[in-house]
Amino acid sequence: MTFLGRRGALGLGMRLGMGLGMAATMAPTFSARAGTDGCGRLAPLKWAPRTRRVMENLITAHGSASPAYDPARPPYAVFDWDNTCITGDCEETLLHYTASRFLFAMPVETFAQATARDVPHRTFSAFRTVDGHDVRFADLHADLCADYATLATRARPPAPDDPALLSLRSKLVYAYDAISATCDGEVACRWIIRLLAGHDATGLATLARASNTWHLGQAIRRETWITPATRPGRAGIIARPVRMGLRLSPEIADLQSVLRAAGIEVYVCSASLEEVVAVFATDPDYGYDLPRANVLGVRMQWPDGRLGLGAAPHWPVTYHAGKVRAIRQALARRHGRGPLLVCGDSSGDYDMLTAFPDTRLGLIINRLSSGPIGTLAARAIAQMSSDQPRFVLQGRDGNTGEWRPSEQTIPLGHDVAQLSGPVRAT
Repeated sequence: MTFLGRRGALGLGMRLGMGLGMAATMAPTFSARAGTDGCGRLAPLKWAPRTRRVMENLITAHGSASPAYDPARPPYAVFDWDNTCITGDCEETLLHYTASRFLFAMPVETFAQATARDVPHRTFSAFRTVDGHDVRFADLHADLCADYATLATRARPPAPDDPALLSLRSKLVYAYDAISATCDGEVACRWIIRLLAGHDATGLATLARASNTWHLGQAIRRETWITPATRPGRAGIIARPVRMGLRLSPEIADLQSVLRAAGIEVYVCSASLEEVVAVFATDPDYGYDLPRANVLGVRMQWPDGRLGLGAAPHWPVTYHAGKVRAIRQALARRHGRGPLLVCGDSSGDYDMLTAFPDTRLGLIINRLSSGPIGTLAARAIAQMSSDQPRFVLQGRDGNTGEWRPSEQTIPLGHDVAQLSGPVRAT
């Protein structure tokens, strides 16, 4: 697709969403104050003006218009996907969509294996029931299996207010949150993916696109999913907040298009299932239209053409340092160097934002986070007057999911912008 065609596709993607709700020392430098000559110019949209200017100058300094550009060894950029290229997490929203409609494709026995695999049998003391009791994983797992078995025997799809369905979805979300908070991150990455086991590639893509479309049409909001009082099970009544809605980021789609037009290759490296991300990242209707081979994510085995429970061999879990290993394995060897540009939003992206000496710029979507990504955000803030920043910030409005023309972010549920976290109480 041509560059102009990509711009047109971006517009179509936005209408869809709205209608549905060299070595580093030898590399050229760029300056936040240098002018651009038109090559690599980004649409203003809702970029923070300085962040956009820094990005344009990076593209001018390293793209095909640069005398130092080598088409045999083109530079490349790597983007995280969830909450970087889009607002929201398309794998988590896929879980919400699937659980709310009981669109699983596993027999009961496989579900029991999928939800127990790799999870230590522990007590989740930091995640309690509504009446303050700790939850043992053994009890939680028993409830999940009982609810799933009840629903799997039904001849018809369950009603939205079916107590077994409401119990299942609340405890699935609770389990994922508790596992994410208390277990190794790789365990949580695999756990949520295994809930999709049994789908073939076509069915999974259809399901993911339906979820994307539905969530693009929803208001950005938080809901509370709670276990019905009539179905406490062994674990008890659980309530968990769930974030609803997705949004396209036309600024990212435009950036990726401009990078590619300037001879800078674009890749995605996500901690979500590769096939799920590819539905979003490769579809021109969403405005991104990346080559399928340029999407890297978590890989699983597909026995008999259906998503299985086992990890694909010889491939890391693309989370934290696993993203660095994947980039080195799949991209750095071929390109002969690390990425020129890395874009991310969370501490799961910290490693790939900092690991490569060849990386000239890191774009951080400002989510006011603490931890390692908060450290990088603080560096970006300290470099806001620098001609050659290593990191830059881009703000967003958490209430709409759209970018704002500032480095500052408005948290969901608030109306005051902040440059750094933590989120201030209202």
